Amino acid sequence: MIDALSYLRSVYNDPLQPTNTRLKAAAIAIEYERPRLAVTALVQGEDFAARLNKAIARSREGLRLIEHSPAPKHPSQIIIKRKCE
Repeated sequence: MIDALSYLRSVYNDPLQPTNTRLKAAAIAIEYERPRLAVTALVQGEDFAARLNKAIARSREGLRLIEHSPAPKHPSQIIIKRKCE
């Protein structure tokens, strides 16, 4: 007796099957052949929301503002300031 995954493999490996049939079999079989990538977070002590709020507060501590004027886009917009004597 053949199991379902072996049957799907035989279908997608069979060159006599139509391409769309082989693709469907491969799409179903891949769920069982390859592990899904997953993200796991281990939070110890405080809850996630409290840790996130602390991280946001820490990221705001070192903010600095750089003040400047935009550069002119065209040489005709350049204004040269000279001292009047």
